[in-house]
Amino acid sequence: MLVIAHAGGEGLGPANTLAAMRASFAAGADVNDADVHITSDGVLVAIHDDTVDATTNGSGLVIEKTLAELQSLDAAWHFAGPNNDFPLRGTGVTIPTIEAILTEFPDRLTSLEFKDNTGSAPQAMCTLLRRLGRTSNVYLSSDTDRAVEQFKALCPEVATTVTDAMVPVLRAAQASGQAWCSPVPIGQPPYNADRKPTAASLQWSHDHGLASFTWTVDDPATLSYLTSIGMDGVYTRRPDIARKIVDEAAG
Repeated sequence: MLVIAHAGGEGLGPANTLAAMRASFAAGADVNDADVHITSDGVLVAIHDDTVDATTNGSGLVIEKTLAELQSLDAAWHFAGPNNDFPLRGTGVTIPTIEAILTEFPDRLTSLEFKDNTGSAPQAMCTLLRRLGRTSNVYLSSDTDRAVEQFKALCPEVATTVTDAMVPVLRAAQASGQAWCSPVPIGQPPYNADRKPTAASLQWSHDHGLASFTWTVDDPATLSYLTSIGMDGVYTRRPDIARKIVDEAAG
């Protein structure tokens, strides 16, 4: 099971920062993950929300700020340590560009998720991935089908994940037994304790060309269960915990 550092491993460092990503890979993560917005001057950056309020000492919309304005903010401002303090405030943790992430970790499979729907981010992403030669070990998803579909039309050589529009088709095929082949290689179902994935459901996905990366799981018992059924990957805030469980299961 691949250990995917959700938002760079936000349990080990400030979300979507290089500090978290470095800690996650040191702890044994296999895959990096970052959320994507675009600045007013057209630079792709890693941050989850539309605004900077939740993670920095600033306020306002990401899309209304230049890269320089964003990187003047402290991206560790709200990251709480184990003693409920803020150990990384003032240590130079900034909002990274997607280019910086891809450059620092060139050989790591990377999950990138569009978090806005402005229309300019998909084109900027396609241009960036081609320039960096990162079209084969990155996969894209989106909160909205429009962004990922626009990206796929521009960059068909880059893998994308199941969209909302595909889900009912997938479920109908699974329920009826009709012939179906996934048009994309990766599904990202949220983990639901009331509708847990099973070894049989995973086998169905594999038989139809689809790997399953579930999210977001930190609980050791649930991680153990997912490992036992052969889940392909798990997004987790705590890659250190997940790595230990996966390694123990492998003997």
